[in-house]
This record gives sequence, C-alpha cells and structure tokens, in this order.
Amino acid sequence: MAALSVLMNLLGGLGIFLLGIKMMSDGLQKAAGDRLRKIISKATGNRFTATFSGFAVTSVIQSSSATTVMVVGFVSAGLLTLTQALGVIFGANIGTTATAWIISLLGFKFDIALFAMPAIGIGFFSQFIQKWPIIRRSGEALLGFGLLFLGLSLIKDAIPNVQDSPFIMELATKFSPTSLLSLLLVVGVGTVFTLIFQSSSAVMALTITLAAKGLIDYPTAAALVLGENIGTTITANIAAIGAPRMAKRAAFGHFMFNMLGVVWAVLLFKPFLSLVDWIVPGTTTGLTEQVLLVSIPYHLSAFHTTFNVINTGIMLTFIKPFEKLIMLILPLKRSEENKTDLVYLKGMLTTTPELSMIAVRKEVGRMAQIVEHMVNKIMRAIKSDSDKLFDRAIEDLHSSEQTTDVLEFKINDFLKNLVHEPLSRNMIAEVMTTLDITNYYEKMADNGDRIAILLAKAKAGKHFDEHDLQRLEEIGQKVKRILCETRAVFLADKIDNNAVIQTALQRERELNDIRHAFRNEKTMRDYTQDAQISPVAITLFADILTSFEKIGDYALNIVEAKTGVREETLEQTAFLLKKEAAKKGSYGETRPE
Repeated sequence: MAALSVLMNLLGGLGIFLLGIKMMSDGLQKAAGDRLRKIISKATGNRFTATFSGFAVTSVIQSSSATTVMVVGFVSAGLLTLTQALGVIFGANIGTTATAWIISLLGFKFDIALFAMPAIGIGFFSQFIQKWPIIRRSGEALLGFGLLFLGLSLIKDAIPNVQDSPFIMELATKFSPTSLLSLLLVVGVGTVFTLIFQSSSAVMALTITLAAKGLIDYPTAAALVLGENIGTTITANIAAIGAPRMAKRAAFGHFMFNMLGVVWAVLLFKPFLSLVDWIVPGTTTGLTEQVLLVSIPYHLSAFHTTFNVINTGIMLTFIKPFEKLIMLILPLKRSEENKTDLVYLKGMLTTTPELSMIAVRKEVGRMAQIVEHMVNKIMRAIKSDSDKLFDRAIEDLHSSEQTTDVLEFKINDFLKNLVHEPLSRNMIAEVMTTLDITNYYEKMADNGDRIAILLAKAKAGKHFDEHDLQRLEEIGQKVKRILCETRAVFLADKIDNNAVIQTALQRERELNDIRHAFRNEKTMRDYTQDAQISPVAITLFADILTSFEKIGDYALNIVEAKTGVREETLEQTAFLLKKEAAKKGSYGETRPE
C-alpha cells in the first residue's frame, strides 16, 4: 500500500512538472511572438548560424521537442533545407540542457515552495490583464515556471530517503552499469521512460532527484541521461508521420544524431565520466548532503551539456556525409510522388497562421507552375508533326487540368479551416485574397484544357494551316511570359505595387490587341483566299485566341488581388496606358471596333 502511495504521488508530481514545462514553453513562445520562428526560418546554409539558432530558441522556450517539431514544420513548408534543419536540431540538443542546470542550481538548495507558490499566484492572475498582452503571456510562462518547481517539489517529497535501507541500497548496486550489458540496460530504461513521458526534461528531473535521494549512483544516473537523449527524439518522429519525405528526414536525422552520440558515449563511458569529473570539481561518491544535493546534480548537468556539445562538434564537422547517410536511408520514392497531393501542407505540424500561409503560397505556386507547363504543352502540341506526340500532349493537358481541380479543393479546404483560428485582420485579408488567387489559377487551367479540346478538333478536321499555327504559337509565347511574371509577383514578399500593376495592365492590353489583330487577320485571309471559306476553322481559331486572352485576364486579376489596388486606380492607370499606346501605335490600330 505504501509503495502504491509513493507511485501515485510520484506520478502526480511528474504530471504537474510536465504541465509546468508545457505552460512555460507555450507562454514564452507567445510572449516572444514570431521572433523565435524568424530566428529559425532565417537560419542560413551556415551550419554554425543554424546551430546557434536552435540553441537560442530552445534555451528560451526550454523544450527541445517544441523546437524540433517547429523545425520539422519548417522543412515541411519548404522553408529550411535538410542541412539547415540538422544544424538547428544540433543546437536544440545543447539548449535543452539548460533545464538540468536550473534544477541543479535551484531545485535542491532552497525550499522550492518559497518561490513556486508566489510564481503560480502572480502568473495566474497576470493572465487576467487584457490591456497588455505581453504581461498576460509572460504570466502564463511564470505560472508554468511555478508549476514546474511545484512538481519537482512533489517528486522530491514522494521519493523516500533510502540511505539507511540495506535492501534498496543492494538493489541499486545491482542496477549500476558495471558492465557493457548492464550499461545498455540502464540506457534502455532511460529511453523507455522518455518515450512514455515524451519529455526528456521531466525524466531528467526525475533522474537528478533519484540521484539526490541516494537511490541511484552517479554512473547509473549518467547512463539514464544517455537513454533520455534517445527517447526525446520520439516527439518529432511522431509529428513527422504523414509529412513529406524531407520532413521525415529531418525527424530521422534528430534520432540518428542522438543515437550515434550515445554509441560513442557508451563505448567511452568511463573515460567520459572522468572527463566530466575533471571539468566539475568535487566527488560523486558517498551519501553526504554535499555529495547528494550539490556535487551529483552539478556533475549530471555537466555530463548532459558536455555530451551534447561534443556530439554537436563531431556532427557539424561531418554534416554533409551525415546528410547523405540520411538521404540514403530515406530515399525519395517515385511511388510517393503524386501531383494531386499537397506537398508543403501535407502533414502540417503547426497551426501557426504565418507558417501556414507561407506553405499555402508555395502550394499555390505549384498550381501556377502547372498552368505554365500547360502552356508549354499547348505549344508542343501546336508545333508537333507527330500524331503520337500530339495526342500525348493533349492527354497531359487534360490530366494537368484535373490536378489543378484537386489542388484547388485541398488548398481551399485548408484555408477555410484556417479561418477558424484566431487571426489578425491582415491575416484574414491574406486568406481571402489567396482563396481568390487559387480560384483564378484553376480557371486558367480550365482555359488551357479548353484550348486542348479545340486543338484536337482542329487537328482532326485539318482546319489550321502553317500560318495559323505560327500565330497561335506567337500568342502562346506572350501568355507564357505573362504567367511567369505573374507567378513571380505572387510569390514575392515585397513588390512595388504601382510598377507591378502598370506592367500587368500593359501586358493584358498587348494580349488583347494581339487577339483582335490575329482574329481579324484570320477572317480577312480566309475571305480573300480562293479556297472555300471554313466557318469552323474561323470559329475554332477565334475560340483558342479567346481562351488565351482569358488566361491573361486572370493573370491581371491575380496581380490586382496581390497588390490590392482599387478599381478606380486601375481605371485611371488603364486610361494613361491607352493614351500612351495610341501615341506609339499597337496591334489594336488595325482592328475594327
């Protein structure tokens, strides 16, 4: 019965500790706003900058799991390469050792309740201050900090002093890592416990407390710490389930990094303990208060930090071969490539609006590329002399149109769900704008598919001659240029609205003029030829030109949505462009109105 009571109290203390860790991490992330994410997202190809980013963020939020999940999310959204992600993960492993130092420095020297309870009280009531968000969010972090130490206090009280119990002391001695097999057993126990609680900080606190109570000796506690480094990788790997292959590689890289580090630490276990003893003065043997409450906690914290620093130094040196090893183990399978699947939003690991919208823009950018490729396929079909190649191009166009239909549905579905999150006015406006732009790209693909159908009819009836096909190729090249410029505008972070909208209006007007000029030219040429007039040929030619022109119209709609330029401004700009075009002359001068 007494054992059950100890177990329940221990689990309760661990639960409060974990709740404190979560609340403190969430509160610090909210208080810091987007700065933490910007630190990570701006990690460059410089491995040292990326490592420092991971260290800085994890030191602030006190959760390597939160950092690595964030990193996997960035990789999934296409914001970080695998090399950058690995650097951040390396730094996160160093940053997470700060928790052990906080516990060692404060957890056993003072009556924790003296500052835990005031922190809980101040933190809780600070959350009711609505006027200053920074105070409210900092209050949540302070509340979590207080709960963390309250949980640690309950853990300490739940574990009895066992120095005077011969049975427990004998059991602890048998549990010590005196051989390679027993060492691996202890490492495995540390791994399993961390897998269960999914928090290396909580298991680290328990380990230090057990050592401070004399239940386990210093080598056993150090072996448990090695196991905790393996177990902490489970969170990111769980989060990567269903994510793109690159995100899975980042999560697997976290596991491999810690696993390989534990391998060398196990092989050099005793020399490594001696190195830590040399770094941190004081003995770790005995049951005196100085040894249990000061020396052993300091040595364990130093062991944890030194292990991760050395491991990071080794892996940073060999980061390129390490990356190649991960890619070799997790290759990109062709069977996993499905054009209708979301790539950057697949298995999205966060509901952070800013990160989500970056991923959405990349998905819409994929749609834009599909539309551009459709125009290329149209050009290929126009120039094709082979019936087989022509039929393949037409089939590809139909398939691409169906792909854009599915992508539009999936992207819009994600955006509609995102609207239910607490968003700012600017974010809501961006979501609505992106919904419109996604729809415009889908309509472009519809017109591309319509051109494919018209071309197939013209090919079957042999309605177009070489001159007609040359004109269609010319307007296709014009549309291709407009699409490339439009996609660049959509994906750009900063643009000159006036310059962009003027260019877009100029391109759209040129396209309209070309369409009218080519249509009239086709009509006049067929009437003046000796051969019999083909109304079907004229209609098919005019419909293809109209579909090309509609693609240009939707491109202008996208630029309008991106720039947010008002309608009256557009009309004024269009009027000035028309005056300028009238002075210089254009295709439109020859067409009848």
